[in-house]
Amino acid sequence: MEGKLVGVHKVNVKLADGTVKTYYYAWRGKGAPQIKAKPGTKAFTQEFVRLTRGREKDAQTGTIGSLIDDFRKTAEYLKLAPSTRRDYERQFATIRLKFETFPIKAIEARGSRLLFLNWRDTMKDSPRTADMHIALLARVFSWAKGNEIILRNPLEEVTRLHEGTRRDIIWSDEQLEALLTKAAPHIQKVARIALWTMQRQADILTMPTLAFDGERVSIKQGKTGARVRVVAAPDILPLLREAKEGGRQRVLVNSFGQNWTSSGFRASWRKEMTRIGVKGVTFHDLRGTAITYAYANLDRSHDEKIKLISEISGHSSADAESIIRKHYLAGQEVIDAIGRGTKKD
Repeated sequence: MEGKLVGVHKVNVKLADGTVKTYYYAWRGKGAPQIKAKPGTKAFTQEFVRLTRGREKDAQTGTIGSLIDDFRKTAEYLKLAPSTRRDYERQFATIRLKFETFPIKAIEARGSRLLFLNWRDTMKDSPRTADMHIALLARVFSWAKGNEIILRNPLEEVTRLHEGTRRDIIWSDEQLEALLTKAAPHIQKVARIALWTMQRQADILTMPTLAFDGERVSIKQGKTGARVRVVAAPDILPLLREAKEGGRQRVLVNSFGQNWTSSGFRASWRKEMTRIGVKGVTFHDLRGTAITYAYANLDRSHDEKIKLISEISGHSSADAESIIRKHYLAGQEVIDAIGRGTKKD
């Protein structure tokens, strides 16, 4: 593994007893930090990436490295949510380890697709990670093609290795009732806002009180940049009014009355789910649950329902319809569970 990481400095030291011990450093020279993880492991690569992240230099012109640098300066990239960019930066670091000096001209050459996919397959033990890396590289190539830097994107229509999907999972009536009646109040409030707005966790936790005008909630989705206005359902109006009248900066706060952090919420969520005995579902699965609920209650045609749900939730029409077709028959028990929970305040 270390042989593939450009810049790793290997030092053999003879100890007093005559044995030789090998040390690895992130780069050659004074002040270079030691890599303490075991060579040849994923942890070794991750530590190398972390230690060298701050030493990035301008990439050689005409290479994938320079292509990544140019992509990172685009408005398309800069408008992404900070958390998304942080994830991408970690993935870019791994891509650079392999393809930093790969010529742009060679991207278009016949056989390049197989080369990139073979690299992806070296991560097949972590299929979701492999898919994320190749998808990001494909996105860079798509941008390059759109700007006529390259004429062919060799990573179009790549089949995913990871077959799992959360779209097939929604909360059962028992799980929802436990969440909405037994969880701590500050966790319940987050869940209620999630169910009645169909928004992502990050957008809910950072929702400012200014977003509520007394009737609707205006939301700019961090992941997509889309702006939506959601009518505040009667079930969450008290929460929104309480936050506004209390002069808070954000609608939702933790048990100490402070703004949530993403890590703090995840820790509190895991703790509460363990305490109330909810397993097998995630916070994100509340979105699919809410979609099922909304579809069953909207008094509109099928196409109108799909369009409206997609506009609010941020899902594509195809994804929204997939969720509904999978779960609509179970929808009534979900609806009943939400109804029971919201009426027991």
